[in-house]
Amino acid sequence: MNIILDNRCENCGYGIKHTDGEGQRKWCFRCMTVYYRKQELKPEQAEKTIIKLVEPKYTFAKLDDLDPGIKEQLINLEQGRDLYIYGPVGVGKTFLMAALLRHFIYEGFECLRINFDDLCVKIRSSFSPASKETEWELIKPYKKVDKLFIDDLGLRSKEESQFAYQTLYSTLNKRQERILPTYICSNKTINQIEQSFDSRIASRLSTALAIELTGKDKRREYQNETIQKNKGVLE
Repeated sequence: MNIILDNRCENCGYGIKHTDGEGQRKWCFRCMTVYYRKQELKPEQAEKTIIKLVEPKYTFAKLDDLDPGIKEQLINLEQGRDLYIYGPVGVGKTFLMAALLRHFIYEGFECLRINFDDLCVKIRSSFSPASKETEWELIKPYKKVDKLFIDDLGLRSKEESQFAYQTLYSTLNKRQERILPTYICSNKTINQIEQSFDSRIASRLSTALAIELTGKDKRREYQNETIQKNKGVLE
């Protein structure tokens, strides 16, 4: 047992450590890759990546824009631990996810972000005879990327389909086996997600850091402010 522990990465504590070319870091291959990627990363490259992953409305979201208490929880989130953000519509869940994604891009991590229903539609498209990609080829990147962000999990008011269940279970289970964190936002609590999917999904999500966002609908407030400003200009 001591031999196994001695061989663990001194950075994340999970992977098998290797010594880098300079003999300074005894980290696993993934941690070393992230480290050197961060050293070589140029701001313009980071911004291009963020623009590809985040809609214009949230492109410039930053952790400094969040509540200090929430920011501290995110900064101190253990490596490999999942995150589950939940709350009613319009309270800032997508903004928080975009801010966290920006942070990780600049830290050298590879990230992917997708809406859960879009992921299901994307995978279903592989069932068509005209598809040039298989189901495995489409879902593989989501199972191996450093950080995966899933928006709007469990939108349906009724029980999710078997296909949706299999998609989520397969992705989440494999990522947890590989100790790769997944960051999820939803309008539902984990207990409600259990009703939409099943206890196996809820059990896997129960190990995540769960943060509830509350407050008024910021989208509606923003829209009302915009209407008032435009009204004043027209008058």
